[in-house]
Amino acid sequence: MNSDKPDPKDFSVIQFSLTVGSDGRPLQQAVPCGSFALVGEAFEVARKLADEEAARLEQLKSEDTETGGPKLVQLVDTEWGYDLRFGWLIVTRFWVHDASAFQPLLAEP
Repeated sequence: MNSDKPDPKDFSVIQFSLTVGSDGRPLQQAVPCGSFALVGEAFEVARKLADEEAARLEQLKSEDTETGGPKLVQLVDTEWGYDLRFGWLIVTRFWVHDASAFQPLLAEP
């Protein structure tokens, strides 16, 4: 097999989100959002998902505050994907993971 070619499922999109547990404490959820052969495809899907989630969160926040003011949700491009922020708090991330970059921590002799 040619090692220069990516495996058909080398790139994954993962959504990391903050939620509130039953005890009221914050929890982080990680949800797989698909696997892709090309990194460009993975970033396109991550951006689409981030845009959709930003619109959903903006709608929820706008209903809560009943304001027509500036957007409350900020979408930030990162080298790994996209972050959604409320002020300084990152509430959701859509990250592209390169599964082919995995290196074992220990090498057998």
